[in-house]
Amino acid sequence: MSYVVSFDATVLTLRTQGAGPVVVLVNGLGMTTDSWGRVPELLADRHRVVRYDLRGHGRSGNAPADDYSLEAHAQDLAAVLAEVVPDGQQAVVVGNSLGGGIIVVHARDLGLDRIGGVVFAGSGGSGVTFAGFPADGLPPMARRIVRRSWLKALRLVAVVANRVRPFEPLADRLVRKFAFEPGAPEAAVAQVREDFMGSRRVPLARTTLASVSTNGVRYASALTVPTLVLHGEHDPEVPQQEIDELMPELADGELVQLPGAGHMVALTRAEETAEQIARWVRRVRAG
Repeated sequence: MSYVVSFDATVLTLRTQGAGPVVVLVNGLGMTTDSWGRVPELLADRHRVVRYDLRGHGRSGNAPADDYSLEAHAQDLAAVLAEVVPDGQQAVVVGNSLGGGIIVVHARDLGLDRIGGVVFAGSGGSGVTFAGFPADGLPPMARRIVRRSWLKALRLVAVVANRVRPFEPLADRLVRKFAFEPGAPEAAVAQVREDFMGSRRVPLARTTLASVSTNGVRYASALTVPTLVLHGEHDPEVPQQEIDELMPELADGELVQLPGAGHMVALTRAEETAEQIARWVRRVRAG
């Protein structure tokens, strides 16, 4: 385990294994590096796999100024890339859920110098997004009031999640509804329950607000590198409509539908997810 200090002194925890072309895994909202299941292990025989906890998540530190905007998360990704990708080389960056939105904002604001390819694994590139929130037409004061109200509501959701977590049958029912396909393995459900419902309240609420305030599909055209989209047929968080809007925006995109899969494809389809990532690394390296 190692550490990277981001632009605002937030300390990020990294886990690295294997050797070869660099693959960087970007977690979803409320998740830890454990949410990738066996994917890192499956890739590590031929790749250098780097995963890190988002600011305010897992073993990473809280943001000193409570900045959990997607722009701050994108700066964190840039700090990780600068640490693990040698000058003149590029990585394939893989995002689950919110992780896809972070990659899009990085491409929009910071470019793609160290990114040679992208994989969305259970992501539409915009995270958990309510398109158009908050309404762009609102005056600044009204927008701030709306955001404060939503932040209070999201903090309450985080409190409820923390308190529901010990009641495993109820917690697992909720997790299955929002993250999984029917019949998903108990171990996968338990991993998401422990990660999400054990999240720190302020980072979870503020990161959620940042996510639902950003429609990443608008900026997906910034992804000019080869981009693979792995989409589960039964993904409750990323509807097919979002994928249909995303794909035409990608300069070099490929869609792979995973029949029967849900949102957390790394946990429930580890072998298939790892195979697709490895295939994409080979494609990017082949030019």
